[in-house]
Amino acid sequence: METRYIKTHRSKDIKRSPLVVAKEILNRLNTQYGTKLGLIYKEIKKQNNIQQIDFAYALNFLFILGQIEYIKEYDELIKVKNETI
Repeated sequence: METRYIKTHRSKDIKRSPLVVAKEILNRLNTQYGTKLGLIYKEIKKQNNIQQIDFAYALNFLFILGQIEYIKEYDELIKVKNETI
Protein backbone atom coordinates (compact mmCIF):
# COMPACT_ATOMS: atom_id res chain seq x y z
CA MET A 1 0.00 0.00 0.00
CA GLU A 2 1.38 3.36 -1.00
CA THR A 3 1.23 6.11 1.61
CA ARG A 4 0.40 9.62 0.47
CA TYR A 5 1.35 12.68 2.47
CA ILE A 6 1.51 16.42 2.12
CA LYS A 7 4.96 17.81 1.61
CA THR A 8 5.23 20.45 4.33
CA HIS A 9 8.81 21.63 4.00
CA ARG A 10 10.38 22.04 0.61
CA SER A 11 13.49 24.10 1.16
CA LYS A 12 15.95 24.98 3.88
CA ASP A 13 14.57 28.51 4.02
CA ILE A 14 11.80 28.37 6.63
CA LYS A 15 10.02 31.44 5.17
CA ARG A 16 9.25 29.38 2.07
CA SER A 17 7.77 26.47 3.99
CA PRO A 18 4.18 25.79 2.88
CA LEU A 19 3.08 25.89 6.52
CA VAL A 20 4.43 29.42 6.90
CA VAL A 21 2.92 30.46 3.56
CA ALA A 22 -0.42 28.92 4.61
CA LYS A 23 -0.36 31.01 7.77
CA GLU A 24 0.30 34.13 5.69
CA ILE A 25 -2.65 33.30 3.41
CA LEU A 26 -4.95 32.89 6.42
CA ASN A 27 -3.70 36.18 7.86
CA ARG A 28 -4.51 37.93 4.59
CA LEU A 29 -8.00 36.40 4.55
CA ASN A 30 -8.59 37.29 8.23
CA THR A 31 -7.86 40.96 7.63
CA GLN A 32 -10.03 40.91 4.48
CA TYR A 33 -7.05 42.16 2.49
CA GLY A 34 -7.58 41.32 -1.17
CA THR A 35 -9.29 38.00 -1.43
CA LYS A 36 -8.26 37.82 -5.08
CA LEU A 37 -5.87 34.92 -5.55
CA GLY A 38 -3.40 36.92 -7.64
CA LEU A 39 -3.24 39.80 -5.16
CA ILE A 40 -2.55 37.48 -2.25
CA TYR A 41 0.21 35.72 -4.21
CA LYS A 42 1.88 39.00 -5.22
CA GLU A 43 1.89 40.38 -1.68
CA ILE A 44 3.26 37.19 -0.13
CA LYS A 45 5.84 36.86 -2.91
CA LYS A 46 7.02 40.41 -2.32
CA GLN A 47 7.23 39.88 1.44
CA ASN A 48 8.76 36.38 1.60
CA ASN A 49 10.29 35.90 -1.88
CA ILE A 50 8.45 32.62 -2.44
CA GLN A 51 8.08 30.62 -5.62
CA GLN A 52 4.75 29.75 -7.19
CA ILE A 53 5.11 26.06 -6.27
CA ASP A 54 5.40 26.96 -2.56
CA PHE A 55 2.18 28.97 -2.88
CA ALA A 56 0.47 26.05 -4.62
CA TYR A 57 1.56 23.62 -1.86
CA ALA A 58 0.14 25.98 0.76
CA LEU A 59 -3.17 26.38 -1.10
CA ASN A 60 -3.53 22.61 -1.46
CA PHE A 61 -2.74 22.15 2.22
CA LEU A 62 -5.42 24.66 3.28
CA PHE A 63 -7.95 23.25 0.82
CA ILE A 64 -7.44 19.67 2.06
CA LEU A 65 -7.88 20.85 5.66
CA GLY A 66 -11.11 22.58 4.68
CA GLN A 67 -9.87 26.02 5.71
CA ILE A 68 -10.44 27.79 2.38
CA GLU A 69 -12.69 27.61 -0.63
CA TYR A 70 -11.96 28.86 -4.14
CA ILE A 71 -14.63 30.65 -6.18
CA LYS A 72 -13.60 30.20 -9.80
CA GLU A 73 -16.01 32.74 -11.32
CA TYR A 74 -14.48 35.62 -9.34
CA ASP A 75 -10.96 34.18 -8.84
CA GLU A 76 -11.40 34.63 -5.09
CA LEU A 77 -10.50 32.75 -1.95
CA ILE A 78 -12.83 32.67 1.02
CA LYS A 79 -12.13 31.37 4.49
CA VAL A 80 -14.47 28.57 5.51
CA LYS A 81 -13.45 27.88 9.12
CA ASN A 82 -12.43 30.31 11.84
CA GLU A 83 -10.09 27.82 13.50
CA THR A 84 -6.35 28.30 13.35
CA ILE A 85 -3.91 25.65 12.23
